[in-house]
Amino acid sequence: MASPLIRIAAPLLVGALAGVGAIVASTLTRERKQHALSPAPRPLAVQGWWSSEASSSLAHAHPEVLIVDADTARLVDSWDRRARDRVHRPVVRRTPEWPAAGLIVVDAATGDLLTIVSDGAPASAPAASAPTDRGMPTT
Repeated sequence: MASPLIRIAAPLLVGALAGVGAIVASTLTRERKQHALSPAPRPLAVQGWWSSEASSSLAHAHPEVLIVDADTARLVDSWDRRARDRVHRPVVRRTPEWPAAGLIVVDAATGDLLTIVSDGAPASAPAASAPTDRGMPTT
């Protein structure tokens, strides 16, 4: 005759194993949804490595960037590569390395200068019509 402990433990053990098996089976057979990457609802102010979908060492090192007007420290635009959307609650942090004028790309977390997009030259100058890409090189 079976002991009373086995009569209680056996059904509990069988039920626990059946539950674990059901969880594992549903996890393995569940169709995982792949979220389609959608473009930004409006285009960014300027395009570059910071706005691309391709992975690079710079993009991984600086996933959130701010596009800032250096003379006024006014936020022009932002981009979060991980969320593929604008940076949530961006804060502009001016650092001493910023130029006096122009459009720049900075790291959203630290304010470090990543790229000078335009140097703030007057509109009649040729440098204003063709953006320069000084700063960190693309990889």
